[in-house]
Amino acid sequence: MKEEYLRTFHAYDIRGIYGKEIDQEFAIKVADSLTAYIGGAGGIAVGMDVRDSSAYLYKVIVERLSATGNKVHMLGLVPTPAFYFAIAHLGLDGGIMVTASHNPPEYNGFKLCEKGGRIIAESFGMERFKQIFSSGQVPLQSEGITIKTDIASTYVDYIKSKVKIGNPLKIIVDIGNGATFSFAKAICTGLGLNCKFINDEPDGTFPSRPSEPTDQVVGQLKRSVLNEGADLGVAFDGDGDRALFVDDKGKAVRGDVAFAVLAEFYPDRGNKKAVIEVNFSEAIEDKLRSLGYETIVSKVGHSYITDLMINRDALIGGEISGHYYFADMYGLDDAMFAWVKMVEHISNNRVPLSELVSRIKLPPSSDIITVPVEENKKELIMKEVTRELSARAQKVIDIDGVKAYFYDGWVLVRKSNTMPQIKIKSEGTGYLRLLNMAKELVLRLSNS
Repeated sequence: MKEEYLRTFHAYDIRGIYGKEIDQEFAIKVADSLTAYIGGAGGIAVGMDVRDSSAYLYKVIVERLSATGNKVHMLGLVPTPAFYFAIAHLGLDGGIMVTASHNPPEYNGFKLCEKGGRIIAESFGMERFKQIFSSGQVPLQSEGITIKTDIASTYVDYIKSKVKIGNPLKIIVDIGNGATFSFAKAICTGLGLNCKFINDEPDGTFPSRPSEPTDQVVGQLKRSVLNEGADLGVAFDGDGDRALFVDDKGKAVRGDVAFAVLAEFYPDRGNKKAVIEVNFSEAIEDKLRSLGYETIVSKVGHSYITDLMINRDALIGGEISGHYYFADMYGLDDAMFAWVKMVEHISNNRVPLSELVSRIKLPPSSDIITVPVEENKKELIMKEVTRELSARAQKVIDIDGVKAYFYDGWVLVRKSNTMPQIKIKSEGTGYLRLLNMAKELVLRLSNS
């Protein structure tokens, strides 16, 4: 087995440089491993994003799954949320999405799912999948079938059944040349929304902006919102599972703040629980509790939040990076549904998003910064950081890394699940002091 294959396995998916780490042989092994993982021939969804290499890898995956007896639902070019939806809604055994999410164009990879649309991830099946992959287990050749499954109309109709738009809004949608292009347009048509699309030609080189939508790269969207006098802007990432909102004043809305806005007007279905991750502001937690939510704090990451969404029967969940989860969508991650619910909330309450955001008073805080460290040192560094901060702080929480509380704020230090990095974020009047203290601590330990 090529050594570089195993380097592509990350906490939530498989990603690597196409042609160097990801190739035909790798794709066949992934298909064989999923067949073995689900226990034999089953119903499996396969989708792909817009990357130049995705169509070829998709073809290889479909042919191999079919040759080993599976009933393969060929979804074609779809956003990742529609892929998750297909598995859950159609009651399939699992799926493979060909995507490298928001990575640069030269990357590709696979998101793997089991029943219910749940991702196969670290602590949620990835260890067993890697064992199967490494063993070289090959399923028996048997005749399967392939079905071209157009999930778009089912997905749009399902969303229509979950929302009711009131006052008409003007919306700017930045596709970012990614996989949401046809689905977002179908949603706009189906719901009768007034949308203007930018960067809506699918292009796997992502020529208009980086695939990852951040405050720094959505200048065109901000200008379009202001120039068009729009009520809302939204930017999706390459595979459509992250959304960045821009308010009517052309300002990007931080992920945890957007989540609080979504939560404020979300209909209570008797399970008023919100799953949030450790990076969320204390102000957001306070806001959620004031709205009557039971807050459940999670580790950062899709699999952890999905697990809590389903097992705790939560109403909504979110990450500061722009992932949003809904009981209405089988507890799964769906940025397009988040966008439609945001439109619904603003339109029905007739309050501009900028005003809703201004009602949430955030303490001073840092961005999430990263400190490069050697991969094999991450665990040891985190152990020592936890020990030192625990000795200094008034209180610590160790749900994900260590979140240390001081008289003038808190600082969170956690290892990256996908990169050789330690991530740091701080909040409070002393956020800069706490950020520098933690950064210096990590650097000292990294160099020792």
